[in-house]
Amino acid sequence: MNIKRILIKSWILNFTILLFLSKFLHAADYHVEASIDRSQVAVNQGFVITLEVTGEGTTQVNFQPEFPASMDKFCQLIGRGGESSNFQIINNKVSFSKSIQYTFQAREIGKFQIDPIIVKIGNQTFQSNPFQIEIVKAGTPQSPATGSTPTTPGAESSTGGLEENLFLKAIVNKRTVYQNEPVIVTYKIYTRVTVASYNLEKLPNTTGFWQEEFEMPQQPRLFTEVINGRKYQVAEIRKVALFPTEIGKKTLEPLALNCEVRVQARRRPTSIFDSFFDDPFFGRTQQVTIANDPVTINVLPLPQENKPKNFSGIVGRFNLSVTADKNEVEANEAIKLKARLTGEGNIRLLPNPVIDLPEDFEKYGPTTSEKINRENNRISGSKSFEYVLIPRQAGNRTIKGISLSYFDLDSKSYQILQTPDIQINIKKGKKDFVSMGPGFSREEIKILGKDIRYIQQTMPEFSMIGKYFYQSPEFLILFFSPLLVMIGAIYYRRRMEVFSENVAYARSRRASRIATDRLKNARKLLAENTQKEFYAEISRAIMSFVANKLNLDEAGIMTGEVQNLLRNKKVNETTVQQYLDCLQTCDFQRFAPSNASLEEMKKFYNEAKNVITNLQKAL
Repeated sequence: MNIKRILIKSWILNFTILLFLSKFLHAADYHVEASIDRSQVAVNQGFVITLEVTGEGTTQVNFQPEFPASMDKFCQLIGRGGESSNFQIINNKVSFSKSIQYTFQAREIGKFQIDPIIVKIGNQTFQSNPFQIEIVKAGTPQSPATGSTPTTPGAESSTGGLEENLFLKAIVNKRTVYQNEPVIVTYKIYTRVTVASYNLEKLPNTTGFWQEEFEMPQQPRLFTEVINGRKYQVAEIRKVALFPTEIGKKTLEPLALNCEVRVQARRRPTSIFDSFFDDPFFGRTQQVTIANDPVTINVLPLPQENKPKNFSGIVGRFNLSVTADKNEVEANEAIKLKARLTGEGNIRLLPNPVIDLPEDFEKYGPTTSEKINRENNRISGSKSFEYVLIPRQAGNRTIKGISLSYFDLDSKSYQILQTPDIQINIKKGKKDFVSMGPGFSREEIKILGKDIRYIQQTMPEFSMIGKYFYQSPEFLILFFSPLLVMIGAIYYRRRMEVFSENVAYARSRRASRIATDRLKNARKLLAENTQKEFYAEISRAIMSFVANKLNLDEAGIMTGEVQNLLRNKKVNETTVQQYLDCLQTCDFQRFAPSNASLEEMKKFYNEAKNVITNLQKAL
């Protein structure tokens, strides 16, 4: 009887377990669907892919997608967007759905197939449906994806997508230039929507160019332009002069901006509350990443015909003058000779002039000073070279004129600048100069002779000092110093070999020193009239620190990528957020119409210093 009861209980228990497992297995039957917000998108604009997982039996599910590697050819993942969940109970059955949005940036023009996206849920793997996307040139009318609900930013954007109402252009004044001829690049935002704020996402890589940045006003000037019958508000946000240093076709990479745009859903409200909370007064915004099209510059080599032998390599329009502060001096009296170059072009690369001096002249210097003007789409200014000359002998001497050649952009020909000779009348000084070796006068020779006679006429007396030199600490230091120097040299050489073999390690070791130097430069710029330069130097300090620590290219560093890398390095989330806040503040103060006080700048300097210190401890 007891055996029967035990068998009955075991059957009931097994039957219950089977029912539970059947429900669990049924709950694990998920369905994954992928959708895109528009089937056609402009190059360098963003589009959103939504992954939705549906199933029955549970309300909790976490999944991690794996996007096809083929997508890397035409787009780039720039962020994860909103997340939503929904579940319902009908006839004691629980069903759920969960969706996550992922934002991509289009990079290549053409029609592309997006293969099924793999989604892992626990130990199970599922695939989404494939779909297509067409990436077109910027400015081409775009169509939303089938079944999607398009959104439009404001009343003016009732026609066309967001890409037609907000985009970035890089305007160049010329596309074919000579080597070292300046190219002026102006970055403009075109908008028909309300942009709440923007910040730099990525600066273009200017490898192969020498860059001079124009100072932009704190309040960008707004004006209107009509493109294809549409009126846009336009603002210039950045302007640079690029001097190509290499010949051939050079491509300027896009500049990327992250904008917050006020949007309003274009749908009929289902209730009075929907209409109320969709009101733009509440400032509902959408983050949009925009970038300009790449720009190709054709750099021509300078002509070889009639090229001077002493060609300096500079291009532009220049003038040269040479002056001496005195034309009549005594021997051994200093003369100041000043050479000054003025004009348009890359002033910083102007070479030191070659001065032909008489043999009995001594030359010191030069001391160099420069002044750069960045106005009216031109880079101009002056560069001065000051030499100190000392004539050693009396007589009339001639300082030959200075010659400098350059390539003139107006006439497309080589020009040679030549200054006149300078005559110097040198009188006999109080101290004559005797040519018996460099730097010795007759008085110095006399003193030298007295020293010799003094040694010859004086007989020293020697006595025991009671101590031998080889027993002194000084002797031991001198004896072992070559060994110490050799050990130090070996250590230094091995250290340099490690640095050369392991670039990442070398950059990591130098990260703190580079950041500290830039923070010192920023401290020197703590003034209201150098606000932009101060925040720019702080930005370079914290960006270079992380780039060197993580072995990244500083010119192409992206905020999202750095954020993920820092989190992978187990950096405290508070420290990561402080770092991102500092970068955002720097971008805002540099490019937005803001004017910080001196106290705010000092406070921000300490915050940036603390961020670098915290990152140093974490990395």
